[in-house]
Order: sequence, then structure tokens, then C-alpha cells
Amino acid sequence: MAEAALAHSTPLLAGAVSTGGLGRLAAEITIACNGTPDRMAERVVAALQYAAADPVLLTADQCLTCPDRYARHVLYGDPQGRFTILALVWSGGQFSPVHAHNTWCAYAVHHGTLTETLFRFDTATAQAIPLRTETRHAGYGCFARSGLEQIHRLGNAGRRPAISIHVYGVDAGAVCSHVNRVLDARN
Repeated sequence: MAEAALAHSTPLLAGAVSTGGLGRLAAEITIACNGTPDRMAERVVAALQYAAADPVLLTADQCLTCPDRYARHVLYGDPQGRFTILALVWSGGQFSPVHAHNTWCAYAVHHGTLTETLFRFDTATAQAIPLRTETRHAGYGCFARSGLEQIHRLGNAGRRPAISIHVYGVDAGAVCSHVNRVLDARN
């Protein structure tokens, strides 16, 4: 199963946080990480939804697709390694594998429409069982804790590119190896 392309689009680092939309997003997520755990999800989703509504949040390079899989562009790596912000760019027909998460994560749709299928984990068969499929329009946002409580498959069922902004509770160097827990799924 092919992993998504990971592009480093000149991510912002500690002293380089701008005052623009990405700088504000990084600052808000830092505050959420420093705050109480019970408010973290709410704060992260609100920050993502606000940033996703910004039409100039991303540079042209950060909107580039990859022809054979969705592209991941690193936007910001927290200097303390607590989180990484990425733009995922989906060409038509590109989907993630069915997966749970090894860390907390959140996303908001920035541009276009995504399709998300939600699953439950069946311990008897050790498979993900589909529950329902939802259409996620620009502005939609959600948060998930690590574990098997939130299993999904996300992607672009349309023809035009779509973009989502994601935050994962890992250092930028661990995005490819420590975020997704790919699962077998029943059809």
C-alpha cells in the first residue's frame, strides 16, 4: 500500500512563526497543547476551522498534487515536537487507507469536498467494519484521540483537487511512521 508523498514546503520553525494565518494556527495549537486536556480538542478544531477558511493560508507550492497518491506538505513543526501541521492535497480518486491513529490528530477541509467513511473495530475478527460514509465540505473540522475509537478512510471522490489541513500530535520527523495505524477492513 503506497504511502502519501511527503513534501517539505519550507515549514515554519520556532523563531519563524509568521503573524499570518499559519502563524496564528501554530500559536493556537501551542496554547491548546499547553492547556487542559479536556479543552484541547475544542481549541484545536476551532483553530483549524478558522485557518481553513483563510483563502491565502497556503502557498502555490503547498497546493500541489501528486499524480499517484495524495500529497502531504509539512507546514509547521513544533520546536518541542508536540505537533506537526500539514496540508494534504487530494487529486480526484485519491484516498487514504482505512486507519486508526497512534496519536491525537485533527483536520479541517480547506478547499473542495472530501468523503469520509467511518468504521468500528470488531475485536472478534480484528477488522474495521464500515458504519457510514459522510461528505465533508470546506469548513468541516474534527478531532480524534489515539486508539481504535476513531477509524476512518478519507479521500476525494470528486474530480477536482481538494485540500485539508491536518495536525498530528507527533514531531515532524515521525509523521510518516507514527501517525496512522492501517487496519484490515471488511468490505
